[in-house]
Amino acid sequence: MFAHVALQTYLDSTLGAAGHAQALLQEHPECEHFVGIDVDPTAHKVAAQQLKQVQSPNMLINLLQGNFGSMQQLLQQVPGNMQAGGVNGILLDLGISSMQVDQAHRGFSFSQDAPLDMRMGPSAEVSAEQVLNTWSEAELGQIFREYGEERHWKGIASRVVETRQTTSIKTTSQLVSLIGGSRKSKQGAGKQIHPATRVFQALRIAVNQELQMLEQGLPAAIDCLAPQGRLAVISFHSLEDRIVKRAFLKAAGKTQPAGDVYGPYLHLLEEQATAAVKLVHKKPIRPGEEELRVNPRSRSAKLRVVERL
Repeated sequence: MFAHVALQTYLDSTLGAAGHAQALLQEHPECEHFVGIDVDPTAHKVAAQQLKQVQSPNMLINLLQGNFGSMQQLLQQVPGNMQAGGVNGILLDLGISSMQVDQAHRGFSFSQDAPLDMRMGPSAEVSAEQVLNTWSEAELGQIFREYGEERHWKGIASRVVETRQTTSIKTTSQLVSLIGGSRKSKQGAGKQIHPATRVFQALRIAVNQELQMLEQGLPAAIDCLAPQGRLAVISFHSLEDRIVKRAFLKAAGKTQPAGDVYGPYLHLLEEQATAAVKLVHKKPIRPGEEELRVNPRSRSAKLRVVERL
């Protein structure tokens, strides 16, 4: 994605445990200034140690805690003019990290019993437990339907509200039991997923305002790019990819059909008079067999890349 770009300045907007950053910095010894952004304080502790292994004597590293939706404001804290066209490469690796899934106490995984938290960072205003126990049936149904693309959204929302009248829903195992485990959902190519997958996804997205942050972050990232700089975005479900695809088409000045954009994202259909980027690939790149063997969690990943004109 950045093979032909001189990365003097590089921004990883979803730093995580710095896995991507390590690999890219090893491939680009010309990097002089690396900035990592992540909302999760735990990620910063891990990443800081990992980056020491690849930091060259002439490389400046800045780690900023916050959400990539506010990247232009965050970048004002570092030297240079990165927030206004000073970045050669930007990566957004969306969704939840493997590190967060594996930390059972945070409540992201339905495979282990834990409190229903799901906050990626301290800026999240509510936990999943608060959402489940205080939001109305209509609000719950809406996020299960729109953020989880859950076919049984209505029944699950009804059971949540009925259950909480007698007992608070506090743990992942309670929620999994409430959803029910007898049915299986399909996810492309006939593959089956756990029945709780879509509800957990919906709650996580709602708690962390992930789609709103993505909507803010994409145009901000494009504004941060230097000429010939590239923005690469890895998405993991159709809601994210749909927003990325439409935002990139808009920034490239492409006419867009309205077929798969709805609700709060209709403004992404508005035509942009002057193209700011070009699409590096017409279609998203999917993981190959080797990547899937090494990292099975990448099975639903889609990579889209644009280049600043």
